[in-house]
Amino acid sequence: MAYETIVYEKREGVAKITLNRPKTMNALERKLLDELSQATKAVAQDDEVKAVIITGSGKAFCAGGDLNRFIEGFNLISGVDYVKAIHPWVLEWINLNKPTIAAVNGYATGAGLSLMLLCDISLASENAKFSSAFVNMGLIPDLAATYYLPRVVGVQRAKELFFTGRQVDSAEAYTIGLVNRVVPNEKLDEEAMALAARMSKGASFAIRSTKKMVNLGLDLDLNSLLEAEANIQGLCFGTEDCTEAVNAFLAKRNPIFKGK
Repeated sequence: MAYETIVYEKREGVAKITLNRPKTMNALERKLLDELSQATKAVAQDDEVKAVIITGSGKAFCAGGDLNRFIEGFNLISGVDYVKAIHPWVLEWINLNKPTIAAVNGYATGAGLSLMLLCDISLASENAKFSSAFVNMGLIPDLAATYYLPRVVGVQRAKELFFTGRQVDSAEAYTIGLVNRVVPNEKLDEEAMALAARMSKGASFAIRSTKKMVNLGLDLDLNSLLEAEANIQGLCFGTEDCTEAVNAFLAKRNPIFKGK
């Protein structure tokens, strides 16, 4: 499929989605969101894809919402509808049955920070910058940022970032646990691809089941979590990957997973 606002690439079991509106710093305009949703559906249905990278072109990962739309203005109904229109994609991305990696190449601001938080793992280049920034526009954080940021950096630190909208550099982002790793600017794509490739060669049923369990675990009580854990682990025991892992261990060799 041809895209206008994103670049979609696939190699070695890894899909890479690049937000490609550098003149707007990859702001989440309607066309880009529609194509991002289309790409997400394509990834979900492609059995060859085992891991996904999302990044940005130019000097930004994503600078947030579409300022041109804000200039047009909203009333209560149109404002609610504008935000709710994004929610189906948010849920698609969170529940995508593949691990997702944000490769943050530059500014991740407002909804751009929220987008990063929706990913399973985040790598940042040394020149990456992060800011909630919503408060600077008289807005509350959206795209589930108030759900994920407190869980990632803690409630008090999240409140500080939300209330002040201050910018965080990559070093501080790593220190507070906002990103998993900081890498040299020129190595970001290479490091993200290496991480994704490692996952693509892993036991994919176990990886996607682990993602599901972690997502469930954010809300389930302990008894419910243990019940889900037993049911899903029971499925894992019956996979070819589990059998291969046991045989490889006994033969003292590396397992070769088929990714089923």
